[in-house]
Amino acid sequence: MFFDNEMPTVVFEIGKKRTFLKRDNIYKLNSSPVYCYFILSGTAKIYIDHKNGRRSILDFVGKNDWLGELSLFCYESDIKENRVLQDVECLEFNMNELRKLCKENAKVSFYFASYIANKLLARSYRMSENLNYSLNRRLAAFILQYQQNSIYSIPHTDVSEYMNVSYRHVLYVIEQFCELGVLKKEKGKEYIISDIEKLKELQEK
Repeated sequence: MFFDNEMPTVVFEIGKKRTFLKRDNIYKLNSSPVYCYFILSGTAKIYIDHKNGRRSILDFVGKNDWLGELSLFCYESDIKENRVLQDVECLEFNMNELRKLCKENAKVSFYFASYIANKLLARSYRMSENLNYSLNRRLAAFILQYQQNSIYSIPHTDVSEYMNVSYRHVLYVIEQFCELGVLKKEKGKEYIISDIEKLKELQEK
């Protein structure tokens, strides 16, 4: 998600550095959020397990994303499940302190309103892309967004759930990218981006 509105200094100054390790849950399920977070590096997923046994991945958060910011303005009756996929470095903010700032400082309120509006537009655009663009293009853009220092390691099962396609289809496209010399498979589940310019070209096709 592209968002070019810089965080107000008054907000940045009350943030505290926090680290979550891979497989940690940032929020506890069925608890009221006390903090929200600004992601400096790493990736986490937000998902719901349905009563019928199926799972829906609502979104991924990465560098320069907020997590929990909706609770500044509305009561979330149930916390969505979240899981760290790549170690997350972030700034932690007390929810009550941020709410107070939003009430007292119009610039802070506008900053969060702009961020939330941009997130809504990004999700709407993603839904439209799912209907109108090939998986090759969408997956190339996804890899570029969530790579860390040219390393991509999001599980294929998560990507297939997020993009509403089969695991086999995701694996097929990943293998195509490897054959094109765009990705190189490493040990475990990691891929090295070996040709980032070609990957950028793929996201435009």
